[in-house]
Amino acid sequence: MAKKCPVRSLSDSALGELANLIVSTLGYAKYGPDVDMDINIVMVDINEYLELAGATSNIYQDLLRVILSSNYLDANMRFTCLQMLLNCGVSFLVTEVFPLSYYEKILQVIAAQGTGLRVLNLKGVWVKEEHMFYMFDIVKKCKYLTKLYVPFIANDDLLEVISKHCSHLQVLDISGETDITEIGIESLSKGVCADRLTIIDVGMMGEENICYSDIALILEHCPNVETLSTYSFVGPSLKFVHDNVDENFQCKLKYLHDTSTDEETLRVIVKTCPQLQSLYLDTPKSGCLIALSNTFLRKLKIYKFSCSELMELLETTGRYLDHLTMIKGNGEIELGVLAKMCPGLIDLDCYMMEGLSYFSPKQHRFSRLEGLEMLSSPIANTALKSLICNTTQLKRLAVDSVSLTDEDVVSIISMHLRMSGLLWHRT
Repeated sequence: MAKKCPVRSLSDSALGELANLIVSTLGYAKYGPDVDMDINIVMVDINEYLELAGATSNIYQDLLRVILSSNYLDANMRFTCLQMLLNCGVSFLVTEVFPLSYYEKILQVIAAQGTGLRVLNLKGVWVKEEHMFYMFDIVKKCKYLTKLYVPFIANDDLLEVISKHCSHLQVLDISGETDITEIGIESLSKGVCADRLTIIDVGMMGEENICYSDIALILEHCPNVETLSTYSFVGPSLKFVHDNVDENFQCKLKYLHDTSTDEETLRVIVKTCPQLQSLYLDTPKSGCLIALSNTFLRKLKIYKFSCSELMELLETTGRYLDHLTMIKGNGEIELGVLAKMCPGLIDLDCYMMEGLSYFSPKQHRFSRLEGLEMLSSPIANTALKSLICNTTQLKRLAVDSVSLTDEDVVSIISMHLRMSGLLWHRT
């Protein structure tokens, strides 16, 4: 059975049937010809039916997930189901995208009925300033929130409310273009959730819409933060703390993204982040990669870099890598040499590379590689065929710089079968 077409589980099928029954009942009550029914009474009857049938909070939660994410239901029907199914037993809610006219009503329903929520994702409901007091009410009433996603809508006032009432919060998404300033960041970093926060998604990719010195407050006062998703200038923030607060400062960051990194900043990153596992370097300065020589990175993503410098680094650190993403590398990468340096790679992605080659398939191959993407990266047809044929664990492949004929594909499959110890029979 193809992995891309899995058999639908019995529970999913039953859930789909129940959701269809609920929606069709509501639809008939609201829009059926010659039907004069009070929709509020119908909603009460449906809830009574679910209760008598023994519906658990997980069933209400799953029904909301299926209905709210449907591409086939209009906003009015989805809102009616939210109004009917959300109760204090539901702990997980993703609102999905609604038209502007529904924002206020959705926030009112969540504030009134969602007090048991532990995970709330409001992506798709862009709260405006005039409705922000509903957001404050939600944060105050949902006392057990552990994950809150409010991208593009956060401001200093909301962060202040979060800092006072969300004592269990671990994951917070306040990314995107927002009105957050140092005042809001300081409130958050010194609030009741400061010791619990592990993931904070803040800022905009590639844009320093929040000052690095403000992010330094999070690093300094939130000791368990492991990931600052999206924010692309973590290096200067770490350097600010190191240079101005404590030269022996260390944090628990496992992933970070930095831009235009120089050697001094990269050495500070290595010193202050002993648990670092995943690193994204955007346009690192020439000669800086040497600072990573004694690290044990599992994932590396690098953009606009020198291929020769990267290969020199991988001679000492490549054996630890599981995932490598290279974008716009200057120079050529010989994939056979890369396989020797990074024998444990599971995923390799190459985008807009200047040149790729593969000359030594018999000596060096990717024995664990499962995913390979090479887009807008020139490589000879023969080299690509040889690479694919010698990568026997491959499960995901995307290439666009070469053309493979049907005969090429048959040849590759045949070689794969032979290398896997299977016989290739022609009929």
